[in-house]
Amino acid sequence: MKPEPENYKKEPDTEKKILEAAAKVFMLKGKDGASMQDIADEAGINRPLVHYYFRNKDKLFDAIFNNLLGKIMPGIVAIFMQDIPITKKFEFFVEKYTEVLKEMPFLPFFIFQEISLNPDRLVSLIEQGGLDTSVTLPDLSKRLEELGIKYMDPRHLIANLIGMVIFPFVARPIFQRLGFKNDPEAYDRFLEERKREIPRFIKMALEGEKNIE
Repeated sequence: MKPEPENYKKEPDTEKKILEAAAKVFMLKGKDGASMQDIADEAGINRPLVHYYFRNKDKLFDAIFNNLLGKIMPGIVAIFMQDIPITKKFEFFVEKYTEVLKEMPFLPFFIFQEISLNPDRLVSLIEQGGLDTSVTLPDLSKRLEELGIKYMDPRHLIANLIGMVIFPFVARPIFQRLGFKNDPEAYDRFLEERKREIPRFIKMALEGEKNIE
């Protein structure tokens, strides 16, 4: 192992700069295609300094992923643990998750990478973040029954909800060109409108389910 550079002192700003640069590089080139030199160039620092902070690419990827989950999981868990109507839970979830994705549009990339490479670790990190499906799923079922909806599996509802929030961000390069004349400001407005449209759509779907016996 190489000795630590004598003149290096770890600084929070430098670490943040490396993490932000690495997120961009990983998103553009993928984990396998990215190099520590690419990340150093993006951050505007030398490669030994990147190694000093994170040793290798795997540790850097892990640090980014843990940091991202640490930012979003507490808020999401808090929403689903609140004693509020199910429609309010979904409304708050859409608001929270949309804001997170606007701030960190590369988040789905990291999640998809982790699903492909290390699903067990992803599940473990989510559970460590406080999400207990043995509690949340029965609670959602109960709240659906309170609305008069007896035959809806809440897992379908959650999958639909997450897909409706994430997909417009993942598909932005296509949607923005085909539907918005490649106008980023117009697409940003569209994403903001989704905060209202998704809960409205969910409410309409739930109203329809009430009539199914």
